[in-house]
Amino acid sequence: MRLGTLFVTLACGLACASNSLAGAVALPLFKITETYVGVDGTDGTQDWIEVTNFGAGPGDTGTLLYDDVNPVFANAGFMDSFILDPNESAIFLLDLTPTTGGSFTTAIDQFVAIWGPVANIGYTNGGGNLGQGGDTANIGLNNGGVFQLVDALEYTAAVAGQFATIEDPAGMGPVRVSVLGENGAYTSNPYDHVLSSVTTQRTFVGSPGAISNVIPEPATVALALLGLAAVAWKRRP
Repeated sequence: MRLGTLFVTLACGLACASNSLAGAVALPLFKITETYVGVDGTDGTQDWIEVTNFGAGPGDTGTLLYDDVNPVFANAGFMDSFILDPNESAIFLLDLTPTTGGSFTTAIDQFVAIWGPVANIGYTNGGGNLGQGGDTANIGLNNGGVFQLVDALEYTAAVAGQFATIEDPAGMGPVRVSVLGENGAYTSNPYDHVLSSVTTQRTFVGSPGAISNVIPEPATVALALLGLAAVAWKRRP
């Protein structure tokens, strides 16, 4: 095939794909991208998860449920409502209910004191906290009283209980401990950490609310392919 024909064919194919995408419904795709599960001694903040929308359209986190390992609807907690655009995130402080003594106002003050303010911060009214011996955070939908899984972040004891969060920035694994300077991770403000009656000033490493792994828009990919085709045509013999 001549390069000129290749260029025309590619351009037509991308145009058709673009029209097809334009006619499709842009749906959200929610993933758990980070979590904090506590440390030995004073935790500093409530356990939390970060949920990111990797879809092509906005979505409401208020449609989601949260539960820890082996999720079931009866034990799940509802999640605060945020309309997240593509590549936007929200933080959810876990299991804040009257029976657990949870106060959202106190919990958010503790979070902001350590991590600083984030754009979207809410809570779940149940679902359990996460264990340092390994656990799973699950988000899902209510499908007629059944917990329909949307995403899960499973981690082992090897990455838990450290003064760093557990992250999966692309929402596709592998899960790892957050590293300072990578994927937006920064050092938190210090707090009073008490262990065995000894108080020390400690900090965390993590990136709550910071998204650095952005999935390219379909239009961006199309333009890149067109650019490659144009280069090929320019270099024709």
